[in-house]
Amino acid sequence: MSFNLSIEAKRSLLIQRIESLNLEGYQHELNKKSAEALGNQDVVEQSNQAIEIIKSAIAVHETELADLGE
Repeated sequence: MSFNLSIEAKRSLLIQRIESLNLEGYQHELNKKSAEALGNQDVVEQSNQAIEIIKSAIAVHETELADLGE
């Protein structure tokens, strides 16, 4: 199914989502630093997993944005 959105609406959504994902990734980096300082390896691993998922999501969104033609 393809949703009926204008190119500009898609572009705006993708840009907003990329910014949001970057903020979320930064928060996970801060959480990881705190966990490292406390020696909490479980939280460090969870943060690493979240960071990798976010990086992947950003790449997908950036590819989609590039495909729209800036």
